[in-house]
Amino acid sequence: MNGIKIKQYFETHYPIKLAYEWDNVGLQIGTLNKEVTGILLTLDVTKEVVQEALDEHCNVIIAHHPLIFKPLKNILTDAYKGQLIETLIKHDITVYVAHTNYDLGDRGMNTMLADKLALKNQEILEFETESHGIGRIGEIEPMHLDEAVDYIKSKLSLTHVRLVNKKSNKRIKRIAISGGSGASHMFSAKFKNADLYLTGDISYHQAQDMIQMGLSAIDIGHYAEKHFSEALKQDLLNDGFDVKLYVSQQDLDPFTFV
Repeated sequence: MNGIKIKQYFETHYPIKLAYEWDNVGLQIGTLNKEVTGILLTLDVTKEVVQEALDEHCNVIIAHHPLIFKPLKNILTDAYKGQLIETLIKHDITVYVAHTNYDLGDRGMNTMLADKLALKNQEILEFETESHGIGRIGEIEPMHLDEAVDYIKSKLSLTHVRLVNKKSNKRIKRIAISGGSGASHMFSAKFKNADLYLTGDISYHQAQDMIQMGLSAIDIGHYAEKHFSEALKQDLLNDGFDVKLYVSQQDLDPFTFV
């Protein structure tokens, strides 16, 4: 399979024009115009992931988080990122990134997370264009907040979460979710009558604001997006990709709870 098919797939389902202006998506290292021996799917590109690609004979990595986020002023091969880029180029490993364009896509991150939560009557949380937007909101069978926490941890395969507004006695029926760092969308969640808002990287002051506006929230962490790889693998298979698709087995969560 020629790698150009990867670009065609993403431009059809998650076009680069959907990405936020501050983001950096698409081809970041190497070329797609080559025969693909295997594709490794991962949330992040680290030295362990690159070694995994070498071990599995994958010459393309598709990642959710950009390896190169801001313009590089230099590539120093005695520094971590420079070494990583050097290894990728030396071994002809292409890196392609689908970040906020994937988040806003109809079949992307937030639809996938909402489906894992089995949310019914799903709607876009906050529109960015006439037809695309960030986050999803939907309904579950009503349950108490503590039950909802256990439900969410189970559905998203999480061992720890942070709860905001624990004192709320409101029954949870309507849930909004935005993967990654989506605390800024809490106002849309409140406006659309969410009983509970799920996102990652909630700051102290954002949590205080949520409590004051009467919104319960769960910080599911940024790593909850780990389901990206399996979901994308299935979509690529459904799209007829006739090449080895390998989901990274690396535990990329940088946090350990002690």
